Amino acid sequence: MGKKRTGTTPVAAAGTSVPVLLYLGGILFLALLIRMAALAELSGTAYFDFLLWDERIYHEWAKKIADGTFTSRSIYEFAPLYAYVVAFLYRVFSPDVLFVRFLNVALGVMTCGLVYLIGTALANRKVGLLACLVACLYKPFILYSIVPLKEALSTCLFAAVFYLLIVVTNGLSGEKDGSGAGAFRPGGRFIVQTGALGLAVGLLINVRPNAVIIAPVIFILMGGYAFRGGLPARKTGFVLLMFVMGAVLALSPFLIRNYAVAGKLALTTSQGGFNLYLGNNLKNPDPYYRPVPFATTSPFEQGIHFTIEASRRVGKRLSPDEASRYWTRETLREAKADPGAFLWKQCQKTLAMVNRFEACDHYGIDFMGGVVRIFRLPFIGFGLVFPLAMMGMIIGGLEDRKARAAIFVLAAYAATLIAFFPNGRYRVPIMPLLIAFSVLGATGIIRAFREGNQRRVGGCLAVVLLFVVVENLPVRATDDEAAYYNTHAIVMNAKGAQDEAVYYWNLSSEMDKPFSAFANLPLAGRSFQMGRPDLGHAYLNRISDDSFAAAQKNDLLGDVLFRQGNLSSAAAAYEKSLSINSGQRRTLWKLIRLYGATDPAKASEYERRLRYVSSFYDLM
Repeated sequence: MGKKRTGTTPVAAAGTSVPVLLYLGGILFLALLIRMAALAELSGTAYFDFLLWDERIYHEWAKKIADGTFTSRSIYEFAPLYAYVVAFLYRVFSPDVLFVRFLNVALGVMTCGLVYLIGTALANRKVGLLACLVACLYKPFILYSIVPLKEALSTCLFAAVFYLLIVVTNGLSGEKDGSGAGAFRPGGRFIVQTGALGLAVGLLINVRPNAVIIAPVIFILMGGYAFRGGLPARKTGFVLLMFVMGAVLALSPFLIRNYAVAGKLALTTSQGGFNLYLGNNLKNPDPYYRPVPFATTSPFEQGIHFTIEASRRVGKRLSPDEASRYWTRETLREAKADPGAFLWKQCQKTLAMVNRFEACDHYGIDFMGGVVRIFRLPFIGFGLVFPLAMMGMIIGGLEDRKARAAIFVLAAYAATLIAFFPNGRYRVPIMPLLIAFSVLGATGIIRAFREGNQRRVGGCLAVVLLFVVVENLPVRATDDEAAYYNTHAIVMNAKGAQDEAVYYWNLSSEMDKPFSAFANLPLAGRSFQMGRPDLGHAYLNRISDDSFAAAQKNDLLGDVLFRQGNLSSAAAAYEKSLSINSGQRRTLWKLIRLYGATDPAKASEYERRLRYVSSFYDLM
C-alpha cells in the first residue's frame, strides 16, 4: 500500500502557503454560497416558517430558556446544549428561527474547514483540500446546514473531535514529525489541544448523548499511545487528566443542573432506555425507527407516555430515569427471549447504517428536491463516499496509528447507531472523517495506478466494488416515502393548501404501509366532517388494531360516535383507546365529559386518572 508515513508529513508540518489558503478560502466561500442559495430558495417555500417535530421542541425550549420560564423538575429529556445555544441567539437577537438557520449555515461552513484539517492531519494538504471540496458538495451537509436541527452542531463538534484526536494521538504515539526533530515531548500547545479534545467530547455528549461511548475509548487510546510512545507515567497521567478536565468542564453545568432539580448526577438524558427499546423492538420488521402503540409519536409527549406505560406495567409510579432503566431491562429481556431475532435485527441495522439510502425522519433529501430545486443538482452522496472511505480506512489503518485511533472512535460511535437507530441524520456526524478517508482512498488508488502496480490497483478496485455491493443490499425500509408524503401533507394543511395535503395523504394511504396510518387518520376525519361516514370508516379500517396508530384510531371513532349520540359505543371506543395508550389526557377528558351526566362515579374515577396522568406532564 505504499511506504509507511510516520507522523505529520513535511508538507503538512510546514507553514500554510498562500496558494493553499487561497484554494481553501475559495472552497469555503463556495460552501457558503451553496448553503445560502439553498436557504434563499427554501425561504420561498412553506417549509421555511413551519417547524417539524424536533425543530419545534428546541425552538419552544430555547424560548423558555431565553425568557427565564423553563422550569422542568426532571432530568433533561433531550440533549440540552443545542437548546442553550439557540436560547443565546434568541436572547441576543429575537426568537426568530432565521437566526438558527444562519447559525447552522455557519456551522456547516466550519465543518468543511475542519474536514480540511482532518484530511491534512491524516495525509497532506492536497488530501485536505479535496476532502474540503467533497464536504462542500456533500448533499446531507447542505440540507442540515439550512434546517433548524441540531445535526449541524453535532457534525461540527464531531469534526473537531476527530481532528483533535488525530493531532493528540499523533503526538502521544511518539512518532517523529516530518523534520526529524526527535520523539514527542508534551508542551503547552499539546496540553491545550488535549484539554480542547476533552472539551469537544463533553460538548458533543450534550448534543448527541450516545457519543458518551467515545469518551472512554479516547481515554484508553490516549493512555495506550502514551505508553507505547515512551511517555513517563507522570506526564501520561497529566495528559489524561487534562482530557478529563476538559470533558468535565463541558459536562458539569448540565450535571449540576440535573442534580439540583432531580437529586441525581445524570450524565445524559432520561430517554436512553425507551430509545433503546424503540430501536430494538422485535415487532418492527424494518431496521429504522417505528413508533409503538402505547406512546404517541409526538416528541413532546412520547417520553411521558413511555414513563406512564412503564409505571403501569410495574404497578407503581416511576420517575423518568427509573422508567428509562425499565425499558433498558425490557429490551434485554426481549433479546434474551429471542436471541436469533435480536441478532438478525442487529444485522439488519448494520447493513442499514452503511446503505446508500438516506433514511431521514424529518426531511427526505430526495423528496426535498421537489421543494428546493437546488437539491436536484447532482451533489455528492453517501453512495460515493462510503466505498472509497472503506478503501481509505484500509490504507490509513495499515500505515498510520493516528488513522487507526480515528477508526476506533468512529467504530465505537457507529456501534451506538446500530444499537439505537441507523437513520441518515444520526450518521451525519461521522461523515467528516469518512469524507477525509474517501479522498485518502481515491488518492491511494490513483497513486497505485500511476506507479503501474496493476495488482494493487486490482485489489483496491475489488475492495471498492465489494462495498458498492454492500451499500446497495436491499435493506431499505418501505415506509419512508409514505412518511415524507405525510410530512408534506401536514405542512401543506397547516398553510391552508388543503387540496395538496389531501393529495399527498392519499398517496401515502394508497401505499398501504405502516406509516400510511398517519395519512388514514386525517383522511378519515375529513371524510366524517364532509358527511361521508362510509369513506371515513373505510380509512379507519385500513389501520390495523396492532398499528402504532390504533389508539388514535379508536379515539377518532369515539368522537364520531359521540357526535352521533351513540354514547355507550363512544365510551367503549375511548376506553379501548386508553387500553392501548393510557397516557392520553384528551381521551380521559372526553370520558369525563361523557360520563359527567350519566355516571358520576365513573366520571370521578376518570378525573382521578386524569390527575395522575397530568402529574407526569407537570413534572416533565
